Amino acid sequence: MSHAGAFDQFFDPQDGQLDASQWILDNAHGFLPVPFAITDPAVGVGGGAALLFFHETEQQKAKRVKDPESVQGIPLSVSGVVAGATNNGSYLGGAFHSGNWRDDSVRYLGGIFGASFNLTFYQPDDNQGQKFNMEGIYFLQDIDFRLGKSHFFVGGSYSYMDSKTKFEMPGLVPGVNQFDLDSRDADVSVKLTYDNRDNTFSPEQGTKVGIKASFHDKAFGGDFEYQKYRVFGQHYQKLNDKWGVAVRGDAQAISGDAPFYARPFLEMRGMPALRYQGDNTVLAEAEVSYKVNDRWTVLGFAGTGNAFDSDQSIKDTKWRTSRGAGFRYLIARQLGMKVGIDIAKGPLDWTTHIQFGSAW
Repeated sequence: MSHAGAFDQFFDPQDGQLDASQWILDNAHGFLPVPFAITDPAVGVGGGAALLFFHETEQQKAKRVKDPESVQGIPLSVSGVVAGATNNGSYLGGAFHSGNWRDDSVRYLGGIFGASFNLTFYQPDDNQGQKFNMEGIYFLQDIDFRLGKSHFFVGGSYSYMDSKTKFEMPGLVPGVNQFDLDSRDADVSVKLTYDNRDNTFSPEQGTKVGIKASFHDKAFGGDFEYQKYRVFGQHYQKLNDKWGVAVRGDAQAISGDAPFYARPFLEMRGMPALRYQGDNTVLAEAEVSYKVNDRWTVLGFAGTGNAFDSDQSIKDTKWRTSRGAGFRYLIARQLGMKVGIDIAKGPLDWTTHIQFGSAW
C-alpha cells in the first residue's frame, strides 16, 4: 500500500494523467530526473541526465496550499546535478543552483562544472576543420535585482574558466602556435533585462529582452583582455486556446584580444557548437505551436543566422538556416512545466534535442 501511495503521486488527480507536480512540491526530497540526448555533430552522439531538486519558501507553500492552481506564477528555486558523455570521448559534470528570493525580487544562478570536449575549429568555408581537445573547470556567479515592482532587472555576473587545450595542428588555429595551451579566462558583466513571461520554464505568454556587456581582463584572474556585447529578445504569444507563436532574436559582438574559443557562434537547433563563428553574429528564429489537448503540444520552428568578422560586411557573408519540429508534454501541470523532443535540420546535419521547458 505504501508503494501504491507513492506511485499515486505521479498521477494528477484532476485528469488522471502522468504528472510530477505532487512529487516535486509535496516532498522535501522531491526531484525531477531529466534525461537528455546529445547528437551535436561538434561532440558526437551520447547522452546524460540531470537531477533537479525544487525548493519553495514557506510563503510559496502557504500560497500553494490555499490555492494549488496559483503555483504556476511562483518561480521556484532549483538545485541540480548534471553529467553526460559522448562517443567521441567528450564528457561533463557539475552542479548548480537557481534561486528566486524575496518574492522574485532577486534572481540568482551559480554553478561549477568540469568537462573535457573533443571539438573541431573551423575557418570560414572550411568543411574539414582542425581538431582539438579542451578540458577544464568553469565557475559562474550571476545575480539580478528587480527594479521596484516593475518587470525590469539590473544585474551582474562573474565567470572564470581554467582550461588546457591540446591541438593536432596548432599553426592552423588563429593565435595558437603550440600543441598545448594552458589558459584562464575571467570576466565581470553588467546587464539590464525586462522579463514579464508567465512562466520561467515553459512560457506561453510574455516577453524577455536584455542587453549585456562582459569585460574580460587580467585584473579579474584571466589571461586575456577583450569585451563581449550581447542584445537578445524573446516573445511568446497565444493566438487562441490552441495556437501559439514565439519569436527570438539575438546579436553578439566581440572586440579585443579574445581566444579563438570565445568568439560568438550561431547557437541554434540544428547547428553544431563553434561551427559558425565570427567577431559578430546575428540570428532570428520563429516557432509555431499547436495544443492537441491540455497535456500534449506539437510545434514547428525555423531560423536563420549569420556570423561575420569585423572587416566583413554582413551583406557579403552567408546566412545559415535551420528548421525542425518537436513536441512537448506537460509533465508538471501545477508548475506549467513541459518536457519534449525537437528534431532539427541545419546546413549540414540532423540533430535531436531533449528539451526541458523552452528551447530558448
